[in-house]
Amino acid sequence: MEQSEEPLKSELILNELKKRQRTKDVVDVEEERVKVIFFTCGENRYAFYGTDIREILPASDISWVPGLPDYLPGLINVRGDIESVIDLRYFLGEEKGDHLKHLIAMAVRGDFHSGVMIDSIEDVIDIPVSAIGPPLATLNGAARDLVIGAIEYDAKTIPLLGVGKLANLITI
Repeated sequence: MEQSEEPLKSELILNELKKRQRTKDVVDVEEERVKVIFFTCGENRYAFYGTDIREILPASDISWVPGLPDYLPGLINVRGDIESVIDLRYFLGEEKGDHLKHLIAMAVRGDFHSGVMIDSIEDVIDIPVSAIGPPLATLNGAARDLVIGAIEYDAKTIPLLGVGKLANLITI
């Protein structure tokens, strides 16, 4: 009995699979990620870029200064530096709360340094840059002036607030 020189069908399939495996392009692209801080202020959840927040301070006494606008409840002492405190609720259209129960997020953006009153920190995570979408077109009210994007988090769309936009509102 003569053996055929033609390869078996199973060998042909294996060779084709090996050929495909060798020609397959492997692309491993590490997408840029950014740190985001999710927090509550009033009845809603918001986020800041982590690079804009230097630290989170516990609730502390805010020294009232006569003649300050409504959005500035006063000043605090942070390790010898006197910093202003901004009531974020004023710009977000939220009801005023007790100043002694708020955390203070120390915001830094260029020459802008100030404490920002928030209610609580929910999470700090790294997310892909592509996960940040444009601000919601349906967003209305005072928050619209601060929002720079939107993030899907915990099955909800969370507005991403810009510290730079907050600084522009304060310095106008």
